Amino acid sequence: MSGRPAFVTDDDLKMVGALLDASAEAGVTWTAPELCDWLERERGVRVSAAWLTKLLHRVGFRWKRTRDSLRHKADPVLQQAARARLEALRTHGWRPTRERTT
Repeated sequence: MSGRPAFVTDDDLKMVGALLDASAEAGVTWTAPELCDWLERERGVRVSAAWLTKLLHRVGFRWKRTRDSLRHKADPVLQQAARARLEALRTHGWRPTRERTT
């Protein structure tokens, strides 16, 4: 095969795949730059995040953007109290707007 040798070998991609699989089971997420840092630190391989994402797509990895949520930290007692206050406000003057007829 002609050309420059690949910086990222099949073994490197297998190691990244194993890391991602183990991390997914533990609920840990990775960004592409974090994976690049890990590859450089653990395997001595320097690669850009854009190229690594293309390589991972080629071998079948797919991902989606994670969502930030504080829902798991919400206190149900405080939420219920807030709902009760909102309901009290609605009964004291909040009215749905009437449809306009022109």
